[in-house]
Amino acid sequence: MSFVMPSKYGSDLPLPKDSSVTIKKVPRKTVAVVAFSGFVNDEEVKARESRLRTALNGDAEFQVKDGVLVEVAQYNPPFTLPFTRRN
Repeated sequence: MSFVMPSKYGSDLPLPKDSSVTIKKVPRKTVAVVAFSGFVNDEEVKARESRLRTALNGDAEFQVKDGVLVEVAQYNPPFTLPFTRRN
């Protein structure tokens, strides 16, 4: 599990009380994003990734790297109705 915090809070974040929790600065990067509703499963992620890569391959502005891992961000509690979920 991870949380993304705006850089302006970097020096003001409280230190974790649990030693298994770490704060890590991640270098700035450009990412491509596709939003969708419903539950997330491996099949859905692969289908969305394939469509996104196809769309980006046709765009001269972007260079898609091979072997890059897909990250899935889910914003809702598990009990949220599928049609109202945001991924």
